[in-house]
Amino acid sequence: MIKLNLISEVLISLTLILICQLSAFAAEYECTIKDVLRLSDTGAFVTHGWSANYLNRKFLVDRDTGKVTGTTALKARLVNYDLDYIPQVLDYGDKSDSFKAITLFEKTGQFALLQINTSTEDDEKSFFYHTYIDMILTGTCTGDTS
Repeated sequence: MIKLNLISEVLISLTLILICQLSAFAAEYECTIKDVLRLSDTGAFVTHGWSANYLNRKFLVDRDTGKVTGTTALKARLVNYDLDYIPQVLDYGDKSDSFKAITLFEKTGQFALLQINTSTEDDEKSFFYHTYIDMILTGTCTGDTS
């Protein structure tokens, strides 16, 4: 009976350790939109007409998959995945390079590109997000929400 209790305790401990490791691996960035831009006909960045709808809104970025989720803005315009396409994480980011994820929507010829400047020591990391509908969002992201 004592042997069975010890095995149970070990299994429970291992399960808890595994859950903690998985939750740390699936950490998220929480990003706040501070500017909404578009590219003008002359090649300059100008304020997007929908800017007021997106300023100070938040979204989450899953560090493992690169998916943009949990947005407080209009979800359909910020997502970077669907049933057919998911982001490809090009770089998970560290002190020498930035987090980068891209989604190529081959059927429509659209793409979504996200970069979070993780190489800074600041708690807030700047980001650049070119959405699949050609909105260019900038702002800052903080650590993780796990």
